Amino acid sequence: MKLIVASIFLLSSFIALSEEIPAGEEEIASAEENLPTVDVLQSQLNTMMQDTAAWVDDIGSADSNGNKGSANGYLQLSWLPRTADLGDVDANFKVSLNLPKWDERFALVIDNNDEDELLLDYESKDIDNEQEGINFAFQYIKRFGQERQVKNRLGFSRSQIYLRSEIQFNWQVQHVDFSLQPRLAYFLEDGWEPSIKTAAAYPLESSSLSLSASWQKLQTEANTRRKIGFYHIKPTGKNQLLVSGVQYSKSNDAEDIPNENYFISIRYRNLMYKSWMYFEVEPFTEFNQSNDFKTEVGIIFSLISYYGH
Repeated sequence: MKLIVASIFLLSSFIALSEEIPAGEEEIASAEENLPTVDVLQSQLNTMMQDTAAWVDDIGSADSNGNKGSANGYLQLSWLPRTADLGDVDANFKVSLNLPKWDERFALVIDNNDEDELLLDYESKDIDNEQEGINFAFQYIKRFGQERQVKNRLGFSRSQIYLRSEIQFNWQVQHVDFSLQPRLAYFLEDGWEPSIKTAAAYPLESSSLSLSASWQKLQTEANTRRKIGFYHIKPTGKNQLLVSGVQYSKSNDAEDIPNENYFISIRYRNLMYKSWMYFEVEPFTEFNQSNDFKTEVGIIFSLISYYGH
C-alpha cells in the first residue's frame, strides 16, 4: 500500500510530461528534453507540488499580493533485508504545504508515516511501523525566539481524528545543547496519549555525541513505551555523514506482554545526485524479546529524493 501511494507522485510526473504543452512553455519543454530523465521527473514533481500549494493557499484569500503558497517534502524508498525477512520493502513520503495567505505559521501536512511514534534524535525512521493509509493534518507553529516553539495539529491518522499539541524548549549550558519536548495528543477512538522527549548534544573537535530518551503512554496499551539512544555523528566529507549508535526500547501491548529491543547500527549517508537525492546504507544488529533475543542482522538501503524550498 505504501509503495502504491508513494508511486502516485512519480506517476503524476509522467502524466504531466504527456500533456499538451502551451505555446508559451515550448522553450522550457525544449530545454527539459536535454536534461536527464531523473531531473525532468524531479522538476515536474516540484512544479506540481508548488502549483497545488498555491491553489490551496488561494482558497484562504483572494488577495494576489504577498507571498504565495509553497511546498516541500521528500520521497523515500527503502529495502530492508534481514535474517527473518529478505523481501521487506518500504516507501515513505511527506508533503508540507505552507500557506501564507492563511497564516505565515500555518501548513497542511500529508504523509504516510505520521509522528505517532516519538523518534529519538538520529534514530532511523520507524522501520517496524506497519501503519497503512494516508495521514493529513493542519499544523500551526508559533515560535518564541530560538528557545521555544509551540506546535498544534488537527488531523486524521490511524483512521481517526486526532488533536496534538507540543512545546519544544531549547537551551545551552556551556557547550552542551539541551532540548525538552512534552506532548499531549487525543485520538477520537484511542484516547489520550501523553509523551515527552529529551535530548542532549555535545560537540567534539570533528564530530558530536547525542543522547536522547523518550517516554510515551498510549491508552490502548497496558504500559508505557520507553526508549533511549546514544549516537556518534561524524561528517566524513562535504556531503557525507556517518552515524553510529545503540538504542534500547521497551513497551507492553494491550495484553500487557512486554517487548524489549536492542538495536545497534552504523548509518552512512551520501549526496548521490546534485543537491536533492541522497543514498543511505545502514547495517544493523538487533536483539528482540519477541524473538527470544536471538541475534538478527540486516541492512537498510534507502534512496531519498527531496523537492521544494
